Amino acid sequence: MKVPFGDPAAEYASLRGEIDAAIRRVLESGIYMLGPELEAFESEFAAYCGSRHAVGVASGTAALMLALLACGLEPGDEVLTVPNTDTPTTSAITHAGGRVALVDTHPRTFNMDPDRLEDAITDRTRVVLPVHLFGRPADLDPITEITRRRGLILIEDAALAVGAEHRGRKVGTFGVMGCFSLAPSKVLGGVGQGGIVTTDDEALADRLRVLRNYGHAPGLSLDPANLLGGGFTVLEEGHNERLDEIKAAALRAKLPTLDDRIERRRQAAALYDRLLADAAAMIPPVDEDTRNVYHSYNVLVDDRDAARQFLAARGIATRVYYNPLLHRQPAYAYLEAGPGSFPNAEAAADRMMALPLFPQIADEQVEAAAEAVVDFVGPA
Repeated sequence: MKVPFGDPAAEYASLRGEIDAAIRRVLESGIYMLGPELEAFESEFAAYCGSRHAVGVASGTAALMLALLACGLEPGDEVLTVPNTDTPTTSAITHAGGRVALVDTHPRTFNMDPDRLEDAITDRTRVVLPVHLFGRPADLDPITEITRRRGLILIEDAALAVGAEHRGRKVGTFGVMGCFSLAPSKVLGGVGQGGIVTTDDEALADRLRVLRNYGHAPGLSLDPANLLGGGFTVLEEGHNERLDEIKAAALRAKLPTLDDRIERRRQAAALYDRLLADAAAMIPPVDEDTRNVYHSYNVLVDDRDAARQFLAARGIATRVYYNPLLHRQPAYAYLEAGPGSFPNAEAAADRMMALPLFPQIADEQVEAAAEAVVDFVGPA
């Protein structure tokens, strides 16, 4: 049985009528940028997350960078994040003028370890940027308490965690801003790159809208039917990081049924949990106070590379995330963080393997993938 890692085309097929109608609506309107679809999607996404504002941008990377700029990051300010994330997290810090600083992860959750966070704070630390890894919320209670007590800004990297919850509250609403990716492979995947920032702070939302659109003051109409169009005021040097109307419309078409697809992800993950419970592999922990949306299902196995070859021979796709870790990548050699600098993250990275999981996956495909893992690793 062939088991792909994901299937965006199947997701499109399940919503073909809604997505096609949304895109056609935009094309027929002649308004392709900063129009009613974006405004409506921002309002609907904010309501879904439980935040006052949401600002659509061109990518998850842009969401992080503009959030850091909007909160007034200054050259040399440290931003603390984790080594087991993708380059956009750290490049956004650098591009916003900050300094990257890393915190080791918890050996059980693979998210930022609050105990290590406290030790990593220096007099240059300005922002804490935890990553909700693979759809599992970071340990937000102690992280929030530490940032408040130390006078730091909390911004959430929720790129992989749309819809995830901590104690019944959506991620993206604990910090001053939450940053999401809407790329095709994400939990709410669009028809191309996209991102969005949530916040309860109206002044931050206003500045994000300025920064994403060249620094222009809000209110410029791009409707070709506007007889008095044209003219603008530049408030600051901004960026070209807007979420266009077609992508916003397609995302609007998918948002109402997002929780249905999340529930299917969770069902598939629960099936993996049952099938792998007695195998010699570490499976993701399940906690009652979190709602994991399972962007991916990652297990720890010995001889990971051989395991991947074994599964591939049976037609089962796997993936390795964030290996080597960021501090071992050439671009971050300047951090001078050698082997052993972040032992928990390093130990997990060498053994972690992501199994197929997507909303349209069949139980038989989950069973085939789990059976292959069990055949390779044996019983616990």
